Amino acid sequence: MHVRDPAGVPADVSGRLREFPFGNQSAVCDAAAMPVGSETRTTIMLCRHGESEGNLEQRFGGHSPTPLSALGRAQASAVGQALLKHGVDAIYTSDLVRAAQTADVIGSITGISPRVTSALRERSVGRFTDLTFAEARERFPEHFAALLRMEPHSSPPGGETYAACRERAALCLEQVLAEHRGRRLLLVSHHVTMTQLIMHILGVAPEAAAVRLLFQIDHCALHVFERNDAERWKIVALNERAHLSS
Repeated sequence: MHVRDPAGVPADVSGRLREFPFGNQSAVCDAAAMPVGSETRTTIMLCRHGESEGNLEQRFGGHSPTPLSALGRAQASAVGQALLKHGVDAIYTSDLVRAAQTADVIGSITGISPRVTSALRERSVGRFTDLTFAEARERFPEHFAALLRMEPHSSPPGGETYAACRERAALCLEQVLAEHRGRRLLLVSHHVTMTQLIMHILGVAPEAAAVRLLFQIDHCALHVFERNDAERWKIVALNERAHLSS
């Protein structure tokens, strides 16, 4: 069951572990090479929703109610099993169906009720919603090209800019960090929104990100970061998939 509250979670949630082992399929930062220090560390785990029916059909999901596929549910279960073993204190999720279903599966395994927020929604793609990629390219060639270029202040007709998506998601992240200092936190979101969150964490300006960076963000892979009291970030893992191959 979801708890619709963007604020905190109960402070007495148990089962925290400090370290999360990751396989060699991820980009892992050596803790000895980049120490966080002795301050309290807050762990943020970003997780894209499991595969959806729309993903199978290569359609723009946007804010559509496309549900998880059977594979997507299995992927969510794998995340839940990994976090049951290694610890999570709170789960936040987008309110879109595919993300909420993913968080529900994870929550049912870990025993933690997901907190639902629209701030973690995917970027709205307006009139692209439910179109296949080929259909969007044919009907809106200029807007489609701008989307591929990741122009921060452009949007599909009736949709949201990358910059606006980043602003709302980053604000949510900072609020969650403020509420849960020293905890292990899972945020279930979407491809574009997670890309914007990672760039925010790395301190990369939107204009620079559009021409310099692309991230592999697979369904139910984990992107893990730690932040210390000085608000310095450590990259622990990017696109970690070991739990999906077991």
